[in-house]
Amino acid sequence: MIIKVENLPLHEEVFEFLRANYYLADAADLSRKMGRSRSYMASLRYSSHEPSGEAYRNLKSYLQECLSETDDADLQGCLNTYIARITCEVLS
Repeated sequence: MIIKVENLPLHEEVFEFLRANYYLADAADLSRKMGRSRSYMASLRYSSHEPSGEAYRNLKSYLQECLSETDDADLQGCLNTYIARITCEVLS
């Protein structure tokens, strides 16, 4: 599935990918997967802040869980890319 993610922060790119591939229904779901309250994503959007390191670690764990549950090579490739980006760009 093609998703337009130009000029989005990494967490928003991941959100759009997960939502488009039916892993999440809405931003509140992503907030919960990040280990935060359902309004976390709304707060980030309002304040233009990035998620905390812990929230990104939780998101990475969720992406790894999704990776272990799919046999689709294209999805695996995208999930691996986002896992690597979170690891290199945020958690390193």
